[in-house]
Amino acid sequence: MGWQRKKGAMRNFVVKNPVGVIVLAGILTVMGFFTFVMYGMARNLNTMTTVMQKMGSDLNSMAGVQNIMGHDISTMSQDINVMRKSMTHMNEAVTQVSQNVSLMAGNVTQMTGMVGRMSYDIGRGAHSFSSPMNYMNNMFFGP
Repeated sequence: MGWQRKKGAMRNFVVKNPVGVIVLAGILTVMGFFTFVMYGMARNLNTMTTVMQKMGSDLNSMAGVQNIMGHDISTMSQDINVMRKSMTHMNEAVTQVSQNVSLMAGNVTQMTGMVGRMSYDIGRGAHSFSSPMNYMNNMFFGP
């Protein structure tokens, strides 16, 4: 049935070869230390991988936020253009109102002058109704 170890082979190895036991213990110690170091490195690598995955997810979220921000900036720019056009129209309307106010001021001045003439004419009419005989005088000798 193939190779079989003899009974007490390990005991014979230890008794006959004490240096080999020390070497074997050293090898096992080094292997244990190496295993511990590899375990620590694997744990740190796992932590680093988790951090990288989270960072990738965060970068993906950040790209989505930047897309939304770009859309918002575009909307703001359009709104600012609409506002600028509205300001231009408002400026034109204020200019038109200013011109209309100056025309109105000129018309008020003319109207003030006409009120004086109208008062004079009403006075003449009242005089002619109160003194019908003087009506002819007013017609020929009035201003």
